[in-house]
Amino acid sequence: MNLPTFSLGILALLILPGPTNAVLAMASSRLTVKRLTSLLLAVVSAYLLVILPVSGIAGPFLHAHPAIAQAVRLISAVWVLILALKLWRSQSEGAAAPVGIRELFLTTLLNPKAIIIGLTIVPAVEAPLPLTILIFVASVTVTSTLWIVLGRLIIGRGTAMPLLARRCASAVLMVFSVTLVVSAVG
Repeated sequence: MNLPTFSLGILALLILPGPTNAVLAMASSRLTVKRLTSLLLAVVSAYLLVILPVSGIAGPFLHAHPAIAQAVRLISAVWVLILALKLWRSQSEGAAAPVGIRELFLTTLLNPKAIIIGLTIVPAVEAPLPLTILIFVASVTVTSTLWIVLGRLIIGRGTAMPLLARRCASAVLMVFSVTLVVSAVG
């Protein structure tokens, strides 16, 4: 795979709704330059912590041990469900944003997209790894920023997510959780 194909593929995969993107949208309240930078760093670092070892070391291991890959998907599903329930149970409209940097980092760390990228996309690129990673980081930054902007448009400039938006985001996360369980056991 050449770099333009890789770039388009990564952008297409990362822009799709998923747990990380849903959490990014929810975490956009109280947005400052420092918070934006922290959100972006959390996503980039979590993705890289999975993609680099998976693409270099764990790929053959996970292919040889599908039960472990299945367990990772189930753990991801449980984490996304915990986030969904936490968001659903958030109290009044005036409550502080229930999703922070730690939740975003863990959600991204457990995001199946990272494993897909590490197992299939990065190893297929016919380019030097540092350039591939640089393009990946740029793609993550662009798509994450778009999801933060989308969240900001939904939430507005308030300090907390409106109840309807929290409930809708919670429902979306629950759907992702069920999808992960189905993919793990199916």
